[in-house]
Amino acid sequence: MSTHPAATRNASMTRNPQKRRTPEQIRAGNLRLGLVLLAVVAVFFLGAVVKQVYFGGIAH
Repeated sequence: MSTHPAATRNASMTRNPQKRRTPEQIRAGNLRLGLVLLAVVAVFFLGAVVKQVYFGGIAH
């Protein structure tokens, strides 16, 4: 077997049907993903608010 990093990575990326995630693990992963997405949305929203405050609102 090759000791090349890509070969090792590909071997570890294949699915093992013996190792299934429990519903608790799936829920924890979904919660983590939801919190990350919420944080990204919050950063964009706050960026828009800061932009409006510092650079002015609607210019006519």
